[in-house]
Amino acid sequence: MAVPPPSLVFRYGIYVLAYLPQIIWFNFHYLPWRQALRLPILLYKPRLKKCKGKIEIIGPVRTGMIRLGFPMVSIYPKRGISWEHRGMIRFRGVCKIGNNSFVSTGEFSRLDIGDNFCATTTLKLVCYHAITFGKNVLVGWENLFCDTDFHTFRYVEGTHSRGYAPIVIGDNNWLAMRSTILKGTITPNDCIVGANSLLHGDYSGMPEKSMIAGVPATLKKTGVYRDNANDLINYSI
Repeated sequence: MAVPPPSLVFRYGIYVLAYLPQIIWFNFHYLPWRQALRLPILLYKPRLKKCKGKIEIIGPVRTGMIRLGFPMVSIYPKRGISWEHRGMIRFRGVCKIGNNSFVSTGEFSRLDIGDNFCATTTLKLVCYHAITFGKNVLVGWENLFCDTDFHTFRYVEGTHSRGYAPIVIGDNNWLAMRSTILKGTITPNDCIVGANSLLHGDYSGMPEKSMIAGVPATLKKTGVYRDNANDLINYSI
């Protein structure tokens, strides 16, 4: 049986020890044993509803590089992660999905998560076709990503809608709280999505370093971006 290294126990303490049996099972269930021994995936309060499909980690593997369900925002319930997986998930580096979050994938789905992905809390990620996140993507509170309508509608001439389309989120995107990203959404690199926005279309023709917002989202500003290395607010009276 895998034993977590002392550095892991010291860093995450009771979070890791309380759910160690589930963490060990999850890693060995999804990963080659050479990767699984390192326990790259950590879980907090996992609700494992469906554990089918596959997981791949692309690139160097290290302990705790993927953390699912850990408390990151104190004002939301510490409900951990709800996991319902049937398709393919590829992690391309560090991934943090915070408390009270949900991941649901379909049998033929492809979910690709770039390096340094962070969704702070209450992420609802529904992938039944294809969703791709670039690197350095920051997702704010209560965001929903859904690449399917789950139903089709009929046209009077007898045809029907397809009902699904891929979502592609560019590198260095920042999606503010309570936004909804629906099928067919494509964003450029270095894009900021304003709070409470609805995205449903191809925005890739907009300039990089732009802000889009609204219902539906439209271009609001250009020449703006999130500086990943220096984005903290300096509060002062």
